[in-house]
Amino acid sequence: MRLYILIISLVIFLSGCQSYIAYQITKPPEKVLPKEFESSIALSGVQTHYCSSEIGCLDFRIISPKDIDNYLLSGNTLTLTLISKGSTEDDTFEYQLNADNLPSKSNDGLLIIFPGYGVNSLVYTMQARWLSHITGKNVIVMPASNQYDEFKYGLNSLDLLVKYINEHQYTDISLLSYSMGAVASIDLTTKLNINKHILLAPMINFKAALRTIAKLSYPVYSKLLGDDYINEVAAKVIENSKVPLNKLDILSNLNKTPHARQTYIFSSNADKVSPYNGLLTLSNPKVSIYEVKDLNHLEMVSLISAQQRNVLLSLLDG
Repeated sequence: MRLYILIISLVIFLSGCQSYIAYQITKPPEKVLPKEFESSIALSGVQTHYCSSEIGCLDFRIISPKDIDNYLLSGNTLTLTLISKGSTEDDTFEYQLNADNLPSKSNDGLLIIFPGYGVNSLVYTMQARWLSHITGKNVIVMPASNQYDEFKYGLNSLDLLVKYINEHQYTDISLLSYSMGAVASIDLTTKLNINKHILLAPMINFKAALRTIAKLSYPVYSKLLGDDYINEVAAKVIENSKVPLNKLDILSNLNKTPHARQTYIFSSNADKVSPYNGLLTLSNPKVSIYEVKDLNHLEMVSLISAQQRNVLLSLLDG
């Protein structure tokens, strides 16, 4: 009886705090990487603080092959290792950077990474270093959507990014977005001429994604609260962000003629957050979908699959 009363009291308490939960969802993530990683140009690139008197300021990381050329040409090796915790066993991505696998030719292209939600964007600098080394491109790692002072699904500083790109006269521009990062990357295609746009496990529907994450992460609480309550929390997040709903309608925006010359989507049949079958209504012939088998959402955005990495590199190189 006491347990029943406690559960009822908890539900009554939580039913009035959508705003609090919405804040918890969108607050900046804690830093989990050591300061040595953050200060290492070899590992995390150059911290860039770019300002415009008309627009404001933007902080991002830029990774260039030139950062470590001399280090590698001196006979040194840089090893990148990522371990993804699995339910039964861990998956490992490891790659060694050395003078033998330096890019064969210089590349003046730019790749922009839009991280997914809920992590510090520094986590993606390892993938950025790997991609920069293989492709020879400069790579910009944008802040994650919840690393800005205001949560706006990563749309906060796109005009500043466009100004920076134009000032540096980049013409061969490709985009790589992870999960929620798709909102910002798709919007950027309306502001610049994009060569290739690659989306990994794009967040198709924010409300549905939030319900799924709640069920996977907090099954007891999500069952007590119910889908309607979580939908209300999602609606509160959207309302607080002041982002127009059409900006979040990824399927509709992808069905429009894209401003990218080529658009590719990686999606998995086992990803419950960004499900493959949710993309089947896409009817744009300029958008190609690659189905990746048996990877969950975390595995998808970790690029833990060698097959997925190989296809990604072939697309960027083609």
